[in-house]
Amino acid sequence: MQKILSIVIKASQEFIRHSDEDLKDNAPVLNSFYESISNVYIPLLRMIEKLEADKIKYRFALVLPPVLCNMLSDPELQEDYITWLEKRNTLGKAEIRRNKADEKLCAIINDTIESNKSLLADFTNKYNKNLIPVFAEYMTRGYIELMGTCGTDIFMPHYADLKEIISAQIESGLHAYRQYFGVMPEGFWLPAMGYTPGIEKLIRAYGYTYTILDSRSILFAETVPDAGIFYPSRTDNSLVIFARNRVIDSELFGENGIIFAECYRNQNRDIGYELPMEKLTSLIDKDQIRYSTGYKYWNRCFKDSGCLYNKECAEVQVEKDAAAFVEKRCQTLDKAAELLPSYNYVSEICTLDISKLSKTWNECISWLEKVIRKASDAGLSVLSCDRMCDEQYNLEKIEPYFSAGIGTGYGENLLSSKNCWMMRYIRKSCERMIDLAGRFPMDTGLKTRLLNLGAKELMLAQSLNLAKMINRSEFPQFAEKRFKESIAAFTAVFDSLGSNTVSTEWLTKLEAKDSIFPWMNYRIFTKKR
Repeated sequence: MQKILSIVIKASQEFIRHSDEDLKDNAPVLNSFYESISNVYIPLLRMIEKLEADKIKYRFALVLPPVLCNMLSDPELQEDYITWLEKRNTLGKAEIRRNKADEKLCAIINDTIESNKSLLADFTNKYNKNLIPVFAEYMTRGYIELMGTCGTDIFMPHYADLKEIISAQIESGLHAYRQYFGVMPEGFWLPAMGYTPGIEKLIRAYGYTYTILDSRSILFAETVPDAGIFYPSRTDNSLVIFARNRVIDSELFGENGIIFAECYRNQNRDIGYELPMEKLTSLIDKDQIRYSTGYKYWNRCFKDSGCLYNKECAEVQVEKDAAAFVEKRCQTLDKAAELLPSYNYVSEICTLDISKLSKTWNECISWLEKVIRKASDAGLSVLSCDRMCDEQYNLEKIEPYFSAGIGTGYGENLLSSKNCWMMRYIRKSCERMIDLAGRFPMDTGLKTRLLNLGAKELMLAQSLNLAKMINRSEFPQFAEKRFKESIAAFTAVFDSLGSNTVSTEWLTKLEAKDSIFPWMNYRIFTKKR
């Protein structure tokens, strides 16, 4: 019996306005985006290159949302990333001078500077400043499956009664995927794995073969499938359902989770939060809020304030943790195979929010590479879910239960006391957008531009990332401002269409600022018959 480990890597990114006047205000959030390029996207490409060179057989799924693809493809941000790396190295040289008496500390600083130089060389020379075509190339070679998703990270259960909104999000995401990668995806990634009964009909209607749900959707179904979460099932309309094993989250982030080993780099201790502002001016303006600089000198040992980070020690720990992780996967799949002897394979779905993981665990990509290598050595097949859909129409039918992959399993953190005020504005805007699409079905010129802008602003406001940021107090001012700007812009569009007046200067300026989805067609919000 084949034993399959299926790894699904989800990247995330909120849209950030980056015209000249907004660069300064958004610097902390842009810093987070550039760190993701340095710590996640380029390391992922390097990992694939190494595995290919060593002829390791594997295939994992990757979710690159349209907003992220838009930003990675933006020439202005590409150039700004290069400047950002150079500024970091300028700060590093100042750190060398400040710590010249400490040989060990200087070694860590030099290592960070050399890493930035290597990133700069790869980004400009090897990848031609655009990572999207490189991911597309590895997709065509069969190493990764790129899953489709919504235009923005909308939490679908909040809009279950507004099918036009969900359809518009799925359609815009599909169009973006074709624009960036040129093919039709088989798998659909539900943002935050937010599922409510009925959504499967809309997903299937756009040609998707499968999706992934939280394990409780399957285990709490009225009829639990015989194979549980270790074999796919299907909905009534034959959308294949895979269940992620949520136990893996506990292994990574739990009280004794892998990421908290003492020798790993402490991601929270950064000179950007510790040094006087006058020593950081080469990177952070004096009147800005503090953010990370990448110069992190300490490990996770809190017993002694002098615990410097040791890269070699961390790599040894990564090796141990990867081996232990793969061993647990083998034990789980061996037990599943024993209990399900009549099946031709058993699988375990491991979903990783790589953006979240990299912020808390510097060594996560190195760990992932070793997991893939060790899984192959242990006899596990590392495959994406699209390779397990051959029996699509013969799978057991179920009616999945409502669930989500965030909060305690139901997405309740998206409607907390901190962010629940957002919902009344977004719901009213959704109703208005559906109405506008019906009232202006064939308009052209300025009205079309207005309606397309309104559609984009609505989709940006629907992003669950904004509610998450406010709830966990991660750049909450940015999230609130971003949301209110989109709602205000949509309301202005609605009022302009009602009064039949529009400021072309205002329209042109906002179109330039919110340059996402240049192909947007507001008619995707039209009521479906």
